[in-house]
Amino acid sequence: MSIIKGLKAMEQAIDKPKFAENSGAKVRWVKLDDGQSVKVRFVNELDPDSPNYSEERDVAIVVSEHTNPKDYRRKAVCSMDTEGRCYGCEMARKEPKSGWRARLRFYTNLLVDDGIEDPYVAVWSQGVSKQSAFNNAREYALETGSISNLNWKLKRQGTGMETTYVLLPSAPDTEPFDWSSVEPFNLEKVVRELPYSDQETFYLGFEGPVGATTSNIDW
Repeated sequence: MSIIKGLKAMEQAIDKPKFAENSGAKVRWVKLDDGQSVKVRFVNELDPDSPNYSEERDVAIVVSEHTNPKDYRRKAVCSMDTEGRCYGCEMARKEPKSGWRARLRFYTNLLVDDGIEDPYVAVWSQGVSKQSAFNNAREYALETGSISNLNWKLKRQGTGMETTYVLLPSAPDTEPFDWSSVEPFNLEKVVRELPYSDQETFYLGFEGPVGATTSNIDW
């Protein structure tokens, strides 16, 4: 399975010039409206060497995924590493400019305080690029060693393909945070991994609509 853990592994994957080439678990996703901002805390660290790493909270992951360019909800993990074949890779070779190329995507649990509900855990999914909010967190982790020991402001700007996120750190905690009531989702079960034999049917939508509970895009 093309899941990447740890800062060193993330760096190696992200720094490549081009990344060559189970159904998603029921989960709550971070969903913000255009212009909305919330206070969040990373539940997962980016690296097990972080001074605030916890085995119970584990680390965030980066996954190599293909997306049907005509339906962004139809997205699944690249199976080339595990099966030696992958429908998304085949489509990318067949139609190089179509948008089927595998891309790296970041998944993490956030503790979200929106000022309306009690703080809740939700999964945040972001594309990986040097302009992304993920890169802000990665740079902060490289500089300080940790991302879970402080609150962040997360703001959404734009809609659809024009969406960007702003991620701003606050001051680090002066006292250890109480994680006892926080239950993160298992990120490796959140991403959609399909055997090669089921991929064409899924990507092209022959099995029916994708349910809202398994859609993991919030631009």
